[in-house]
Amino acid sequence: MIDRQLGLSRLIVGIGGNMGSGKSTVAAELRRYGAKVVDADQVAKGLLRRGTEEYRQLVVAFGKGILDKNGDIDRQRLAQEAFSSKNKLKRLNEIMHPPIIKRIKDEVNRIKEGLVVVDAALLFACGLYKEMDVAILVTAPDSLRIKRMVKIGFNKDDVEQRLKVQGSDRKYWAKADFVLENKGSVAELKRKTRALWNFFYSTRVEALKAKKTGS
Repeated sequence: MIDRQLGLSRLIVGIGGNMGSGKSTVAAELRRYGAKVVDADQVAKGLLRRGTEEYRQLVVAFGKGILDKNGDIDRQRLAQEAFSSKNKLKRLNEIMHPPIIKRIKDEVNRIKEGLVVVDAALLFACGLYKEMDVAILVTAPDSLRIKRMVKIGFNKDDVEQRLKVQGSDRKYWAKADFVLENKGSVAELKRKTRALWNFFYSTRVEALKAKKTGS
Protein backbone atom coordinates (compact mmCIF):
# COMPACT_ATOMS: atom_id res chain seq x y z
CA MET A 1 0.00 0.00 0.00
CA ILE A 2 2.81 2.41 0.86
CA ASP A 3 4.44 1.80 -2.53
CA ARG A 4 1.22 2.83 -4.24
CA GLN A 5 0.88 5.95 -2.08
CA LEU A 6 4.44 6.98 -2.83
CA GLY A 7 3.44 7.29 -6.47
CA LEU A 8 0.98 10.08 -5.73
CA SER A 9 1.79 13.63 -6.89
CA ARG A 10 1.24 14.78 -3.29
CA LEU A 11 2.38 12.62 -0.39
CA ILE A 12 1.20 13.51 3.12
CA VAL A 13 3.56 12.26 5.83
CA GLY A 14 2.55 12.58 9.47
CA ILE A 15 5.20 12.65 12.21
CA GLY A 16 4.12 12.07 15.80
CA GLY A 17 5.82 11.52 19.14
CA ASN A 18 5.73 12.66 22.75
CA MET A 19 7.77 15.62 24.01
CA GLY A 20 11.51 15.07 23.78
CA SER A 21 11.18 12.30 21.19
CA GLY A 22 12.84 14.29 18.40
CA LYS A 23 9.88 14.47 16.01
CA SER A 24 10.42 18.16 15.26
CA THR A 25 14.07 17.45 14.41
CA VAL A 26 12.87 14.89 11.85
CA ALA A 27 10.33 17.38 10.44
CA ALA A 28 12.98 20.12 10.24
CA GLU A 29 15.34 17.82 8.35
CA LEU A 30 12.63 16.87 5.87
CA ARG A 31 11.90 20.58 5.41
CA ARG A 32 15.59 21.11 4.66
CA TYR A 33 15.33 18.47 1.92
CA GLY A 34 12.38 20.26 0.33
CA ALA A 35 9.28 19.06 2.15
CA LYS A 36 6.54 21.52 3.07
CA VAL A 37 5.84 21.33 6.82
CA VAL A 38 2.54 21.96 8.60
CA ASP A 39 3.38 22.49 12.29
CA ALA A 40 0.55 21.62 14.69
CA ASP A 41 2.24 23.54 17.50
CA GLN A 42 2.15 26.75 15.45
CA VAL A 43 -1.49 26.10 14.61
CA ALA A 44 -2.26 25.70 18.33
CA LYS A 45 -0.51 28.99 19.15
CA GLY A 46 -2.82 30.82 16.78
CA LEU A 47 -5.88 29.34 18.49
CA LEU A 48 -4.72 30.59 21.90
CA ARG A 49 -4.89 34.26 20.94
CA ARG A 50 -7.27 36.49 22.88
CA GLY A 51 -10.69 36.70 21.26
CA THR A 52 -10.80 33.14 19.93
CA GLU A 53 -13.45 30.67 21.04
CA GLU A 54 -10.67 28.37 22.22
CA TYR A 55 -9.27 31.14 24.45
CA ARG A 56 -12.68 31.59 26.05
CA GLN A 57 -13.23 27.86 26.62
CA LEU A 58 -9.76 27.38 28.12
CA VAL A 59 -10.22 30.22 30.61
CA VAL A 60 -13.60 28.78 31.63
CA ALA A 61 -12.16 25.26 31.96
CA PHE A 62 -8.87 26.07 33.71
CA GLY A 63 -9.40 29.46 35.30
CA LYS A 64 -7.70 32.84 35.04
CA GLY A 65 -4.57 31.38 36.61
CA ILE A 66 -3.46 30.34 33.11
CA LEU A 67 -3.27 34.00 32.03
CA ASP A 68 -0.22 36.26 32.22
CA LYS A 69 -0.30 39.87 33.44
CA ASN A 70 -1.45 41.05 30.01
CA GLY A 71 -4.39 38.68 29.91
CA ASP A 72 -2.82 36.36 27.33
CA ILE A 73 -2.70 32.61 27.84
CA ASP A 74 0.64 31.55 29.30
CA ARG A 75 1.34 28.24 27.59
CA GLN A 76 3.54 27.00 30.42
CA ARG A 77 0.85 27.70 33.03
CA LEU A 78 -1.77 26.09 30.82
CA ALA A 79 0.40 22.99 30.40
CA GLN A 80 1.05 22.72 34.15
CA GLU A 81 -2.67 22.88 34.84
CA ALA A 82 -3.76 20.60 32.00
CA PHE A 83 -1.16 17.91 32.67
CA SER A 84 -1.92 17.77 36.38
CA SER A 85 -4.44 14.97 35.77
CA LYS A 86 -5.76 12.76 32.99
CA ASN A 87 -9.22 14.32 33.26
CA LYS A 88 -7.83 17.83 32.79
CA LEU A 89 -5.72 16.69 29.84
CA LYS A 90 -8.82 15.13 28.34
CA ARG A 91 -10.63 18.47 28.68
CA LEU A 92 -7.74 20.32 27.03
CA ASN A 93 -7.82 17.86 24.14
CA GLU A 94 -11.60 18.20 23.77
CA ILE A 95 -11.22 21.95 23.36
CA MET A 96 -8.10 22.04 21.19
CA HIS A 97 -7.98 18.92 19.05
CA PRO A 98 -11.00 19.51 16.75
CA PRO A 99 -9.97 23.04 15.63
CA ILE A 100 -6.31 22.04 15.34
CA ILE A 101 -7.20 19.10 13.13
CA LYS A 102 -9.47 21.27 10.98
CA ARG A 103 -6.77 23.89 10.44
CA ILE A 104 -4.16 21.24 9.67
CA LYS A 105 -6.44 19.73 7.05
CA ASP A 106 -7.12 23.17 5.57
CA GLU A 107 -3.39 23.91 5.31
CA VAL A 108 -2.61 20.51 3.78
CA ASN A 109 -5.42 20.95 1.23
CA ARG A 110 -3.85 24.20 0.05
CA ILE A 111 -0.68 22.30 -0.94
CA LYS A 112 -1.34 20.45 -4.18
CA GLU A 113 1.88 18.54 -4.81
CA GLY A 114 5.16 17.34 -3.37
CA LEU A 115 6.01 15.95 0.05
CA VAL A 116 3.85 17.48 2.80
CA VAL A 117 4.89 16.81 6.40
CA VAL A 118 2.47 17.19 9.30
CA ASP A 119 4.47 17.69 12.51
CA ALA A 120 1.98 16.86 15.27
CA ALA A 121 2.47 15.40 18.74
CA LEU A 122 -1.24 14.51 18.68
CA LEU A 123 -0.95 12.54 15.41
CA PHE A 124 -1.71 9.13 16.91
CA ALA A 125 -3.56 10.19 20.09
CA CYS A 126 -6.40 11.88 18.19
CA GLY A 127 -6.52 9.59 15.15
CA LEU A 128 -5.03 12.12 12.75
CA TYR A 129 -2.65 9.43 11.48
CA LYS A 130 -5.60 7.94 9.58
CA GLU A 131 -5.63 11.03 7.34
CA MET A 132 -1.96 10.56 6.37
CA ASP A 133 -0.54 8.63 3.45
CA VAL A 134 2.37 7.60 5.69
CA ALA A 135 2.53 7.86 9.50
CA ILE A 136 5.84 7.98 11.36
CA LEU A 137 6.27 7.61 15.12
CA VAL A 138 9.45 9.05 16.64
CA THR A 139 10.15 7.52 20.02
CA ALA A 140 12.79 7.52 22.76
CA PRO A 141 13.19 6.18 26.31
CA ASP A 142 11.62 8.43 28.95
CA SER A 143 14.98 8.97 30.65
CA LEU A 144 16.37 10.50 27.46
CA ARG A 145 13.26 12.60 26.84
CA ILE A 146 13.50 14.05 30.34
CA LYS A 147 17.20 14.79 29.92
CA ARG A 148 16.61 16.53 26.58
CA MET A 149 13.74 18.66 27.85
CA VAL A 150 15.59 19.73 31.01
CA LYS A 151 18.56 20.70 28.85
CA ILE A 152 16.42 23.20 26.94
CA GLY A 153 14.96 24.72 30.09
CA PHE A 154 11.99 22.63 31.19
CA ASN A 155 11.44 21.72 34.83
CA LYS A 156 12.25 18.04 35.46
CA ASP A 157 9.16 17.44 37.63
CA ASP A 158 6.90 19.03 35.00
CA VAL A 159 8.33 16.83 32.25
CA GLU A 160 7.96 13.68 34.34
CA GLN A 161 4.34 14.60 35.11
CA ARG A 162 3.55 15.21 31.45
CA LEU A 163 5.04 11.90 30.38
CA LYS A 164 3.17 10.12 33.16
CA VAL A 165 -0.17 11.58 32.08
CA GLN A 166 0.51 11.02 28.36
CA GLY A 167 1.47 7.39 28.96
CA SER A 168 3.73 5.18 26.89
CA ASP A 169 3.70 5.61 23.12
CA ARG A 170 4.22 1.86 22.63
CA LYS A 171 0.46 1.56 22.10
CA TYR A 172 0.93 3.53 18.89
CA TRP A 173 3.67 1.38 17.37
CA ALA A 174 1.24 -0.88 15.52
CA LYS A 175 -0.50 2.19 14.03
CA ALA A 176 2.70 3.63 12.54
CA ASP A 177 4.07 2.80 9.10
CA PHE A 178 7.58 3.61 10.37
CA VAL A 179 9.00 3.86 13.89
CA LEU A 180 12.19 5.89 14.36
CA GLU A 181 13.88 5.07 17.66
CA ASN A 182 15.83 8.12 18.77
CA LYS A 183 18.20 6.67 21.35
CA GLY A 184 21.41 8.31 20.17
CA SER A 185 22.73 11.66 19.06
CA VAL A 186 21.03 14.30 16.95
CA ALA A 187 23.47 13.41 14.15
CA GLU A 188 22.30 9.80 14.28
CA LEU A 189 18.63 10.85 14.10
CA LYS A 190 19.44 13.07 11.12
CA ARG A 191 21.11 10.10 9.38
CA LYS A 192 17.98 8.02 9.93
CA THR A 193 15.89 10.86 8.56
CA ARG A 194 18.13 11.09 5.51
CA ALA A 195 17.70 7.36 4.90
CA LEU A 196 13.94 7.80 5.17
CA TRP A 197 14.04 10.72 2.72
CA ASN A 198 16.07 8.65 0.28
CA PHE A 199 13.46 5.91 0.54
CA PHE A 200 10.61 8.34 -0.13
CA TYR A 201 12.46 9.98 -3.02
CA SER A 202 13.74 6.87 -4.80
CA THR A 203 10.48 4.95 -4.41
CA ARG A 204 8.41 7.92 -5.59
CA VAL A 205 10.58 8.37 -8.66
CA GLU A 206 10.22 4.71 -9.61
CA ALA A 207 6.47 4.72 -8.92
CA LEU A 208 5.92 7.86 -10.99
CA LYS A 209 8.00 6.42 -13.84
CA ALA A 210 5.90 3.27 -13.78
CA LYS A 211 2.72 5.36 -13.73
CA LYS A 212 3.81 7.31 -16.80
CA THR A 213 4.77 4.21 -18.77
CA GLY A 214 1.64 2.35 -17.66
CA SER A 215 3.62 -0.61 -16.33
